[in-house]
Amino acid sequence: MLPQQELPTWAELKTMILAHSEQMRETERQMRELNEDTKRQIKEMQEKTDRQMRDTDNRMKDLQGLFTTQWEKLVEALCRPAALKLFREKGIKIDQIYQEARHDKYLENEMEVDVILCNTTEAVAVEVKTTCKKKDVDYFLKKMRQFKKIFHRFEDCTVYPAIAALKFDNSSDIYALKKGLFVMRATGEGVFSLTEPKERECF
Repeated sequence: MLPQQELPTWAELKTMILAHSEQMRETERQMRELNEDTKRQIKEMQEKTDRQMRDTDNRMKDLQGLFTTQWEKLVEALCRPAALKLFREKGIKIDQIYQEARHDKYLENEMEVDVILCNTTEAVAVEVKTTCKKKDVDYFLKKMRQFKKIFHRFEDCTVYPAIAALKFDNSSDIYALKKGLFVMRATGEGVFSLTEPKERECF
């Protein structure tokens, strides 16, 4: 017959329960600290990743902006001589390229126009884009409403707006024509076509 095992007294049982409870609280505390530490590490990693992504995004935007600017400068250079010929064929007898299209100032305002072609009574202001979107057309028209206030040399001229691009996104060329702009499309190396709107916008 096995010897009878003595049961713990109430005091011993209470001590055991208290010890177990303390151990559980310590375990919970350690778990909370571990969770907080883990959360902190995750937050730091996320912040670092966000900074790296923002830096990368900014560098990509800078490169894209530089690339786009260089392309637009090339399109401008090709556009100028082509535009002189094409607009003459449409009956607008422009004969010179206005060389101060980027620097004219009037009443402390400034405006930049990519290409201005003119004679003594008429002018064509050309906005040049690598890819033209509808919002570019709207912005150009808004800018043109202030054109004569800035470029006072053309106050007594009839000024026609035109937009030139390598690519027209989402039928923006049709949109521009409906708004009364001339549209110059790049059709090959140094070659442009010119489409006249049904009703010319002028300023």
